[in-house]
Amino acid sequence: MQITTLIPAYKEAYLPELLQCLRSQSHKAGKIIFSDDSPGGIYRATLFSDELAPLRQGLEIECVEGPRKGGGYANMLHLLKVWNARTELLHLLLDDDVIYPEFYERHLIAHASVKLSCSVSRRWSADEQGRPLKSDLPLPPAVARHPNRLLTLDAGVVFATTAIEGKNWLGEFSNAVFHADTLPALLHPSFGTVSYAGLWDLGAFMAASLVGPVGYVHEHLGYFRTGPAGNSSKFFGPYMKSAFLGYVALVMGGAEIGRYTPEQARAAYGRLGPVLAQYYGSQDDMKPFIALMPALAQGDALAEASFRELWKAFLRTHDF
Repeated sequence: MQITTLIPAYKEAYLPELLQCLRSQSHKAGKIIFSDDSPGGIYRATLFSDELAPLRQGLEIECVEGPRKGGGYANMLHLLKVWNARTELLHLLLDDDVIYPEFYERHLIAHASVKLSCSVSRRWSADEQGRPLKSDLPLPPAVARHPNRLLTLDAGVVFATTAIEGKNWLGEFSNAVFHADTLPALLHPSFGTVSYAGLWDLGAFMAASLVGPVGYVHEHLGYFRTGPAGNSSKFFGPYMKSAFLGYVALVMGGAEIGRYTPEQARAAYGRLGPVLAQYYGSQDDMKPFIALMPALAQGDALAEASFRELWKAFLRTHDF
């Protein structure tokens, strides 16, 4: 099986470290495709500079022009279309994250062991310099205590332990390898008529579980970089707001496709409403959503229709 690495490129400051971690893989990716979304093409110029020539050696690199609109997720969608299932496996690696030398080897073993829709490994969170800050998000107890290094999770487990509980313990795109069979789901981030564009990574894992089992690799194989340049640091920015609202959208979409019961959805809205109010009660653009949450928790169909319209408008406004 061959892996293609897809890198939605924007922040050239991390390029040397990124190339080094790709060079250090015990099993290298067959192809690495960058999509340059940087202003003025500075990423491409840095990537193919003489200074970085030693780090490019031995890597099969392709660089395409990014869409330069719609942000990081639009760039990911662009890359998926460029890739177009050339290989059996794909890895979306964000340009500021790092994978450890055995990342591809361990994920390949997982996919060779059983037919998976995707494999997800544990990762650390780290600061700008790559120093570990914490292990990762808390795992469900049954997963944390399991003695196996590879667990296969069906859709029932994935849906029951994530959005409905307001949790994403699986992580981000950078710590996952997807099978080509998941491409249609990755290109259309929605459950039924509800988009989960604000919480793309968790939605992708949940969508993949509907295609086939998700493999959880119980090993730390990389780190997710946190810092002032990342979207997660801008708590009142549109990306973080959409991530919180994305839990509501995932529950609503999950209920629409029959993965959550109406009772489960109402209970989830009841838990999510106070969280939204606590963190974003002062934000004018979030107040209409927060006002609808009590009615959603009561199963009010008009409140659900209003939320859907507000959510569509929010996603359009921020080019998601």
